[in-house]
Amino acid sequence: MITKRVLLAAAAGLLVAGSAQAQPKYPSEPVKLVVPRAPGGGSDILARLIQPALEKKLGQTVIVDNRPDAAAVMGAAIVTKAKPDGYTLLLTDNSFYQNPAVLDSLPYDTLGGFTAITMLAQAPVLLIVYPDLPAKTLSELIELAKKTRLTFASGGVGSSTHLMGVMVNLKAGIDITHVPFKSSGQALIALLGGHVSMQYGGLASAPPYIKDGKVRPIAITGEKRDPAVPDVPTFTESGLPGVDVSSVWGLHAPPGTPIEIRRTIRDAVAAVMRDPEVAKQLAERGYQTIANAPEEHQAQTNSLVSQWIEVGKKVNLKE
Repeated sequence: MITKRVLLAAAAGLLVAGSAQAQPKYPSEPVKLVVPRAPGGGSDILARLIQPALEKKLGQTVIVDNRPDAAAVMGAAIVTKAKPDGYTLLLTDNSFYQNPAVLDSLPYDTLGGFTAITMLAQAPVLLIVYPDLPAKTLSELIELAKKTRLTFASGGVGSSTHLMGVMVNLKAGIDITHVPFKSSGQALIALLGGHVSMQYGGLASAPPYIKDGKVRPIAITGEKRDPAVPDVPTFTESGLPGVDVSSVWGLHAPPGTPIEIRRTIRDAVAAVMRDPEVAKQLAERGYQTIANAPEEHQAQTNSLVSQWIEVGKKVNLKE
């Protein structure tokens, strides 16, 4: 006998099935990738290198939306309030992980206001100087800094390029003045114009200017020399060990974004970075690709934030 309870259960099952069928497969519309840096810097270059292949892989347009400010806060503030549906993503750099230790307040909760997708890549930090500066080695630069007021440009407050300058100042016992910009690309333009003495930046945009003699490389972070600039010694080789800050880039979504969507995005990114042509372009720019799982990057995010908070208790990171 078909009871009323059975009929109700069947009707409920049909409603659930119909609802599931109505849900479009992700992604079914364009995806916005918010880059909290100005065009021309390491974050923007990375986004645009993977964008075309990512569009093909996802089958949807990927819009790179630059929202620059000196500390990469504005873009993050936009993403944390977006719908958790996978259509608004944040490309993060060192500032995202370091801002809790650098800024007195933030318009979002770094750990609670986002959920991780993947660590995209990492890269060494390169020290380059204006070619008229009378210093060709790191030791000569340190000696010059003790006698003359010098300035260093970075890609923004709390960025790896800022903190690298802080660490070098501390380790070498010098006081080179920090001049922050909204991206490493803008910092490089300032250096090319002779408006600052030097820049801590990435390999994404510097090599052509090194080749043309428009900037002079001094040292690079890492345990060994980078194949993109094999003639540039490491900071350890140059007599200043213990200042090995790397640039990192991650991908985050608003809180509550389903793990299935985050895994779909991560898998697409990983496939793109394995593409031979994309991999070649990334390597030439100094990016060391990672593309790990969402769970792994969430653990990394938690660890990095805690790590920099501890560093901030020992070193002044706010200048």
